[in-house]
Amino acid sequence: MAAGTDSRGQLLHDTAESVARHTGATFAEFPGGHLGTVQHPAGFADRVGEVLLG
Repeated sequence: MAAGTDSRGQLLHDTAESVARHTGATFAEFPGGHLGTVQHPAGFADRVGEVLLG
């Protein structure tokens, strides 16, 4: 489960975080919001690497 940092406190972020917590899944935050890949490409790419490589 994942959500953008700009979405904290909003319904979809809270839902993703809650689902992860209740199912034991990992929850990751990524820079930006819905368009984080466009607005923060380097930070987003770095975070994808961190999440996928551990």
